[in-house]
Amino acid sequence: MKNYIYSIIALVLFVSSCTDGPKRSELISQNDSLKSVLAARDAALDEMISTINVVEEGFKSISEAQGRINLNTGGEQSKMETLKNDIRFISETLEKNRQQIAELEEKMKKNNAYSKQLKTMVEKLKKELAEKNAQIAQLQKELTEKNIHIGELDKAVQELNINVSELSAVKEKNEKTISEQDAKLNSVWYAIGTKSELKEMKILDGKKVLQGEGANMSYFTKADLRSLMTIETHEKSAKLLTVHPAGSYKLERDSNKKYVLKITDPAKFWSVTKYLVIQVR
Repeated sequence: MKNYIYSIIALVLFVSSCTDGPKRSELISQNDSLKSVLAARDAALDEMISTINVVEEGFKSISEAQGRINLNTGGEQSKMETLKNDIRFISETLEKNRQQIAELEEKMKKNNAYSKQLKTMVEKLKKELAEKNAQIAQLQKELTEKNIHIGELDKAVQELNINVSELSAVKEKNEKTISEQDAKLNSVWYAIGTKSELKEMKILDGKKVLQGEGANMSYFTKADLRSLMTIETHEKSAKLLTVHPAGSYKLERDSNKKYVLKITDPAKFWSVTKYLVIQVR
C-alpha cells in the first residue's frame, strides 16, 4: 500500500514539474514563429539570388548580341534589319537589367542583414552595367561614322547615361548618410575645468554633473571615441566626475607629475555616457 501511495505522489510531482516554465503550446508557437521568420528570410534571399542570376544571364545575352553585330551591312536590307533587331534587344535587356539592379539596391537598403558577399555581387552588376553603357556609346560612335542611324540605340544610350548617373547619385547619397550616421554614433564630448569653472558653465551643480538645466555645452570638446585614447589634463590634480566603468581607463601621472587619462577600452568607457567631465585644480 505504501508503495502505491509513493507512486501516486511521484506521479503528481512529475506532472507538477512539467507545468513549470513555458507551456508546451507556447514553445510550439514560438518555434513556429521562428520557422516563419527564417522561411521569410530564406525566401527573400532566394528571390534576390534568382534576380542576380537573371541579370547575369541578361548581360550574357547582350554580349552574344554584341558579337553578332556587323557594321558592314553594305546597305543590304536584311543585314540592316538584323542589326536593328540586335540593337533593340540590347536596349531592352539593358533597361530590364537596370531596373532589376535598382530593385536589388532598394531591398538591400531596407534590410542591412544581407551579407557582404551579396552586396559585392550587386556592386559587380552595377559595374558591368556601366561597362555595357560605355560599349554601347562606342557602338553609337562607330555607327555615326558609317552614317548608320538607329533610333533604338540613341534612346538606349540616352537612358543609360541618365540611369547610371542616377545610380551614382543614389550611391553617393547613401555613402554620405552612412558616413554621417557613423560619425554621430561614435561622437563623444569631454570637458576639463576647475570646480569653479564647471559651476560657472552650469556643468556642475553641487555634486550633480550635467543634471541641471542650462549647461553650457559649448565648453565641451567633441571627439571620435575610436581615436580618442589619451587626454592630457596639464594639471597635478584631476578626477573624473562622470561615471565610466572601472577597468576601461587609467588616470596616471606623466613625467611632469601631471595627470593623463588613458582610455584602454573605448567601447566600455563610453557605454554609460557619451560625456566626460574631468575636474582639475
